[in-house]
Amino acid sequence: MFNSMIRSLAGRVASAVVLTLGVVAFTPAGFTVSSSSAAVVAQEDCSPECREQLAMARAATAKYHNVEKALEDGYVQASPCVASPAGAMGYHYVNFSLAADPDIDASQPEALLYLPNESGKLKLVGVEYVRVFTPSAQRPTLFGRPFDGPAFFLNPPQYNLHVWLWKHNPAGMFTPFNPALSCP
Repeated sequence: MFNSMIRSLAGRVASAVVLTLGVVAFTPAGFTVSSSSAAVVAQEDCSPECREQLAMARAATAKYHNVEKALEDGYVQASPCVASPAGAMGYHYVNFSLAADPDIDASQPEALLYLPNESGKLKLVGVEYVRVFTPSAQRPTLFGRPFDGPAFFLNPPQYNLHVWLWKHNPAGMFTPFNPALSCP
């Protein structure tokens, strides 16, 4: 239980880093980035609606395997490589227009997560959905999962949900950090 609380808090802190640009990163030594690029279908219990949303998210983000396309579509690098003892998230490329929009759409993640492959080329590994907290709003859900948060220590407070669409996460598809990855 304590480990899951630490992972949850670490995910919130890393998201704060991305959205507020108050950059802090922990980079553990001794880990390597795995080269597997197979998309994760659903490693956890996922309803038919969840599977449909995951397929929609994969279809919509497949073009972002080329980071140049992400830049053309308004995503900008907003963090160094984010890692913790629980694993890595990678470099966050955020579309701040989407992040400011309160609507959550599986086909329009607010952030894209990248890590370099063996040759140094950035590789899309996952996505992150973000909603700024407002007192009148309910905790958002997507893929049948509630978002983490709200993280009140952030300015502005926010909810977030990480999804490892393009890289298997042994800790779970919706877990903030991926222990199979590390920052260079």
